Amino acid sequence: MADYFNKIRPVLEALQIGEAVIYPISRMKSVRTQASELGAIHNRQYTTKTDREARTITVKRTK
Repeated sequence: MADYFNKIRPVLEALQIGEAVIYPISRMKSVRTQASELGAIHNRQYTTKTDREARTITVKRTK
């Protein structure tokens, strides 16, 4: 599931457990902030992984 043009919050809210989305590394700060906020608000857990070579950040919903 990779779409660099989607807004961050609605995409993260729609993720089911085990699903992931990839964003460009330039959006890293916003992606991590949104994942943290949504996790707290909705009692969810997200993990992020940065791939420096590919210049991407992957967000996965784990809970």
